[in-house]
Amino acid sequence: MSAESRIPCLRRAPARRAAGRTTTLLALCLVLAALCAAAGYRLGLHAAARELRVDAQRRLDADASALSSELQRYGYLPSVIVLGSSLRGVLRHPHDPDAVARADAFLQAANRNAGTDAIYVLDRQGLTLASSNWNTAVSFVGANLAFRPYFRDAMHGMPGRFYGIGTVSDVPGLFFSQPLRDHGSIVGVVAAKVDLDKVATPWQGGPDPVLVVDDHGVVFLSSVPAWRFRTLERLSASVRSHLAQTRQYAAAGPLQELDLRHAGVAAGAQLYRLPRGAPVPAGLSGRDTYMLARARVPGTDWLILSLSDLRGARRSAAHSAIAGLALAGLLEALALYLAQRRRTLRERQAAREALQQAYGELEARVHVRTAALTRVNHALQREIDERQRAQEALRNTMEELVQAGKMAALGQMAAGVAHELNQPLTALHTLSDNAVVLIDKLRLDDARANLAAISRQVQRMASITGELKSFARKAPARWQPGRCAEAIEAAVSLLRQRLQHERIELRLQLPAQQPAVACDEVRLQQVVLNLLVNAADALRDAAERRIDVDLEFDAADCLPRMARLRVSDSGPGIPAHLAERLFEPFFTTKPQGVGLGLGLSIAQRIVREAGGEIRARNRDAGGAEFEVCLPLSEQPRGGGAQRAVEQAA
Repeated sequence: MSAESRIPCLRRAPARRAAGRTTTLLALCLVLAALCAAAGYRLGLHAAARELRVDAQRRLDADASALSSELQRYGYLPSVIVLGSSLRGVLRHPHDPDAVARADAFLQAANRNAGTDAIYVLDRQGLTLASSNWNTAVSFVGANLAFRPYFRDAMHGMPGRFYGIGTVSDVPGLFFSQPLRDHGSIVGVVAAKVDLDKVATPWQGGPDPVLVVDDHGVVFLSSVPAWRFRTLERLSASVRSHLAQTRQYAAAGPLQELDLRHAGVAAGAQLYRLPRGAPVPAGLSGRDTYMLARARVPGTDWLILSLSDLRGARRSAAHSAIAGLALAGLLEALALYLAQRRRTLRERQAAREALQQAYGELEARVHVRTAALTRVNHALQREIDERQRAQEALRNTMEELVQAGKMAALGQMAAGVAHELNQPLTALHTLSDNAVVLIDKLRLDDARANLAAISRQVQRMASITGELKSFARKAPARWQPGRCAEAIEAAVSLLRQRLQHERIELRLQLPAQQPAVACDEVRLQQVVLNLLVNAADALRDAAERRIDVDLEFDAADCLPRMARLRVSDSGPGIPAHLAERLFEPFFTTKPQGVGLGLGLSIAQRIVREAGGEIRARNRDAGGAEFEVCLPLSEQPRGGGAQRAVEQAA
């Protein structure tokens, strides 16, 4: 075959490729048009449904407010009716025909002026004594309505409200009640019945079916009469029992379900369909889908619902779909899309390059910041080390201050201790001289008795010096559980000579059971000694000299359990302007050379380290009182006997 004969075939190949591209482009356009139509329909349906929901909700809120206003208007009626004096007369004399006639006439006039269905009065047993419809065929007089909830609410002193079908008239209505009091006591109940069908008139001619349901889900008002006294869902056995007891809807017969079928969600609102065979509002089809809107009636537990037809929203969505088809038919949209895509690719490339550059700069900054943080970390570590050394120095200084406080207290007690030692020394001198004489006379039994007496005096001196050595010893606190009574008795023994010399009466009150506290006895002894010394110093110029030491423990059911030590005196008390400075180091009101001003500061530090607290206050009877609260240890120790010691110099 010659080259010329092959040319037509070569010309048809580009044409087929062009036709293929055109077909593909048309197919893409059709797909895009279908997608745009679907999106337009969906968006249009959503927008129309949202507008329908907003409009329905606005109407529903207005209907709920109108219904609430009507309820409030009628709700005040019983509270006004109870002011009538004739009502109390019929309650006082229920068998007096004149009293009953006056009450009936009053209620009949009030009912006519208020526009209610009936107003009546019930006694404490729920029996109707007088009523506005006393002369009608459906008179309430003589009916016992004690089973109604509004009667029980009023008898409990609260306004009542209850919707139900009348047991006498078989006509539904809303009942309001108010307690009727005579000299402060509830003697009866005033009730009014209102026909809510008149109140529901505004929505009767609306475009959407409207329902009002109670807290049990029973429809008791509706613009569709066939939906009235139906339930939105199946009632439980307890609810049916309650409705039977109150006879709320007894005259309506068995309550049937409306049985709305859920059909999805649109614009945030729930969609429902009516079941087959259900009553359908005029102008609507049972196969239609309805949008449910709901609102709560203010001041009640009722819900007001409306069902909006979606046929108009679907027509609006169809118009939006047509607009989407028209938009998809514009070729300019495709061209703009391609141009935008190329522009986006260029911007992404530029952004990628900028990101790489920023990443390099960020690495450099991170390196610089890391170096700076390292330097700061080293400086911070040095500062931490310096602070730890300063805290250690402060701790050592405080230990020295504690020891200095001990030495100051020992200096103040030196005279008393010397007197305590002087007595046994004098006895030792006399007994030793007598022993020599008795030995010379070979009176060995008498000499042996003298030597035994000498031994006892030496033991007494050793006890005195042992307590001083134990108190003056400089040793770290071990914070082992200790007993308050032992620390108190040791501190008292060190001050006994001073108290006797200054004629200070000391009263100790220690309980029989003494759980251990979370503080070692040596430091606790120092706390007690400081408080006793301060109390004794405060009694220098006092007419009555007495120090009371009371110890008590919290009950076992109190958490956390605490030991409470109170040291009080009969002195002049704490001046108000010095109360805040009592626990400051080196602060003292004593003359120069008498004290260092460290006693209370050291005592506060010891108590706080043990997890306790120390407080100072003035007593109502005069004098100062210091209270030390210490937590009890988890390992209690043995108790002592009840002590009530009064020592006088």
